[in-house]
Amino acid sequence: MEQVLFRKNPELQTDQKILVAVSTGVDSMVLLHLLEQAGLSVGVAHVDHQLRAESKDEAEFLRDYCKRHKLPFYLNVWQQPAKKNIEASARKVRYDFFEEIMEAENYSLLVTAHHGDDQLETMVMRLAQGGSLASHSGIARKQIFGTGSLLRPLLSFSKDEIYHYAEEKQITYFEDITNQSTDFFRNRMRHNVIPELKKENPQILQHVQQFQQQLTWAEPLIKQALKENLRNIRQTDQGWSFSTETLPDERGARYYFLTSFFQDTEGQTGLAVSQRQIFGLLDQIQRPVSQWTLDLGKNWLFARRYQQFSLEKKPTSILNEGIFSLVENQTLTIGGAEKVTLRKSTKKPEINGYHVPLPLDIELPLTIRRRQSGDRMRFSATLKKRINRYFIDQKIPADKRNNAWVVEDSLGEIVALLPFANSYLSIAVETDRIHYILDYMHQVSK
Repeated sequence: MEQVLFRKNPELQTDQKILVAVSTGVDSMVLLHLLEQAGLSVGVAHVDHQLRAESKDEAEFLRDYCKRHKLPFYLNVWQQPAKKNIEASARKVRYDFFEEIMEAENYSLLVTAHHGDDQLETMVMRLAQGGSLASHSGIARKQIFGTGSLLRPLLSFSKDEIYHYAEEKQITYFEDITNQSTDFFRNRMRHNVIPELKKENPQILQHVQQFQQQLTWAEPLIKQALKENLRNIRQTDQGWSFSTETLPDERGARYYFLTSFFQDTEGQTGLAVSQRQIFGLLDQIQRPVSQWTLDLGKNWLFARRYQQFSLEKKPTSILNEGIFSLVENQTLTIGGAEKVTLRKSTKKPEINGYHVPLPLDIELPLTIRRRQSGDRMRFSATLKKRINRYFIDQKIPADKRNNAWVVEDSLGEIVALLPFANSYLSIAVETDRIHYILDYMHQVSK
């Protein structure tokens, strides 16, 4: 095991200071033993999460171990453990602590004891949860971290190999009883799914490592192929924009272009665009609609205006008023005193208010928002007029114009201007046919 470890991880064959993350589990105790046996300059970092009664004893064991072996020991006790999202919060506490120690004590390399089974579990979990090419690439063997690098030298070894080595060398370690609980997603994968995969193919760990390497190699190659496209994105006062010529022609290339674009801008926007949103954008881009906007969350919009695409902050007016999404059998309160409902019916509306009959094949969800500059609505088969022009022609006062709501389908086509006009796409009410009705009511305070 020693020979394979150092052959596959040449970074360990140096005189640099190495910080080892040790939990006292079998994986990290074996890793610590291997590095000690090689005579490397190592320090030990441990976090007592205070989530189990045994954690204090484990921390004391490791303190005594480091004292006997004359190793620097760094302990962090999580004084106020989280009550929600415990796994993610605990991970952040650990890695923040490791980064602090690296900088304060001049360590250039952090090593953790992730192994081949961890890799398999992670990739299966991410596949089940969905994600991008980058997330499916699994656990990286090496990456930049803190003031140096993070290395995971045990990824080429299975859990069984680690247990076997610990038994052979009589290494003391502790078992975390929470690892047996199926309350956690990873544990369910570990106990219910992974053993079955190993039964199907005993070589699966090796295959997963190879697949992970292929994905790791693929990402920079894809970015290189899209380098010119990405270079043509321009940053603006509102966000970023690019032309239709910058967007690749093929759907697959468009996917990787958008994925890279959102990854590159995430640091400034704080916007983590989901795979569902990216595939939704791909569908939207292919539709023959020259103007539309999609709400990506966190006050960011992705918009098309003829030959330009943009990622931009919502205008202040939209931030104040909101953008609403409406599906079948849903009622929303908008603007504080107005309600909209989308329902199916075969009858003429009997309730007071403004009503928009719509065909069943309309693309849902509907978006309800305040009007924007350039909005156009189809008033007949041949007439598509600017909403601003409609207001002028109808001599509608400015205050009422500002309180109007635009309703558009998921293709970006405006189907109504509430409470003033329906588009040509709305239908005549027929009592013998099921259709949608959008009810709009303004509640007047007494």
